[in-house]
Amino acid sequence: MNTSRTVIVLTILIAGLALVAAGAGLLWPDTGAARTFTSIQGDTVQIYGRGLYANESVFKSGATRGTDLVTALLAVPLLLGALVFYGRGSTRGALLLTGAITYFLYVYATNAMSVAYNQFFLLYVALFSLSFFAWFLMFTAIQPLAEQFATQLPFRGIATFLLVCAVLTGYVWLEPIVTALAGGTHPALLGHSTTMVTEALDLALIVPGCVVAAALLWRRDRCGLIVAMPLLVLLLLIGPSVAAMTYFQVADGVVFTVPQIVGPIGGFLVVGLIDIWVLVFVLRAAPAGVTSTPSSKGRAMART
Repeated sequence: MNTSRTVIVLTILIAGLALVAAGAGLLWPDTGAARTFTSIQGDTVQIYGRGLYANESVFKSGATRGTDLVTALLAVPLLLGALVFYGRGSTRGALLLTGAITYFLYVYATNAMSVAYNQFFLLYVALFSLSFFAWFLMFTAIQPLAEQFATQLPFRGIATFLLVCAVLTGYVWLEPIVTALAGGTHPALLGHSTTMVTEALDLALIVPGCVVAAALLWRRDRCGLIVAMPLLVLLLLIGPSVAAMTYFQVADGVVFTVPQIVGPIGGFLVVGLIDIWVLVFVLRAAPAGVTSTPSSKGRAMART
């Protein structure tokens, strides 16, 4: 597998632009004031009214700034670290880079389609596009690695973990939607929005992706590891994101009960710890060789 200079350039652009986008979300001048808004559903919603996310609800503004914090402090360093190893020709670096790019694809697809319009809309679109094409190139490139994974892996243990993640994620989003449908109303978390983008992405891509990976791994098909790797890295970063979101929301006055705070954060902490264990197993089982880089290919040709 060749190291792609295109992927390297795309990844550097993603890292730089993501720092700009996340930094703006966190550091934008905090002027303005909160206000109320009557949604299209007739609900009265508290609008944040300050900073870059002034037109978001207080709840969603806190969630978006929490994601910005994790992007700047965890996701970008992970992306650049994986890029360094990938640039050196590491196959494990390639796997980790694919997973890291998945996070940016997920976040900026969400931002481009669901964050209330602001001065950085085109930047979100650019990051969505860059992440998609970088992800496509990497996911295509790592396909041949499937048959090179070691077979001494707890395939069914990993499959069970992914299936549990799929069930929990599906329940978290489907329960309020189904309950609202049964009651002839709309989900409370819809807030001032007209649709549910995060829920759509999770239910259409993340949940089925976990199920497909689990089904393949249950049959000891190593292709399941290729499908699982992007999801494992994404799940790893969701835990800190939930904690950061909750911090900003509470600081902005959103009222939660203790179980509403401890439950999700504790649950994602457990998932995150298991996820780290699974990632270590998968990366250890990955082929230990290096990818062939353009420079190494040139040296090999010179010797012949």
